[in-house]
Amino acid sequence: MNKLRLLALLAAAWAVPAAAQEAACPALPAGSHLHWQQQAGDGFTVCRALDGERQVLGVMLTSQPTVTLRRRYREEQGAIGLHEVHWYQPEIVAPTSERKRVTVVELGKKRYAQVWVDAASDDELQQLLSLARGIALY
Repeated sequence: MNKLRLLALLAAAWAVPAAAQEAACPALPAGSHLHWQQQAGDGFTVCRALDGERQVLGVMLTSQPTVTLRRRYREEQGAIGLHEVHWYQPEIVAPTSERKRVTVVELGKKRYAQVWVDAASDDELQQLLSLARGIALY
């Protein structure tokens, strides 16, 4: 009986770190008509905020950012939750009428949120940047 109890405790202890690594999408601001589509990968979680079927905002939670933000592509200054950020135009943008921005937020040691918006117009870009301000990243 003691061996069974010990095995159960070991199994529970083993499961906790794995569950802690699975990141959940942050809450969208109240009143947002968007919903998250979540995809987990090896060492990252991608959260896509959809307006119907169209992605308008994304968050990738990871231990290492996948983009390099160059000062010459810096556009707007803003915030995401309590984090002050600079928004950048991605270096590689397909020739479309969409307005795109990206930023990276350091959440802690080896914890990052890479955030991007895909807007159809300048007005929607400002709305999405304002919406991103209400996302609580921890």
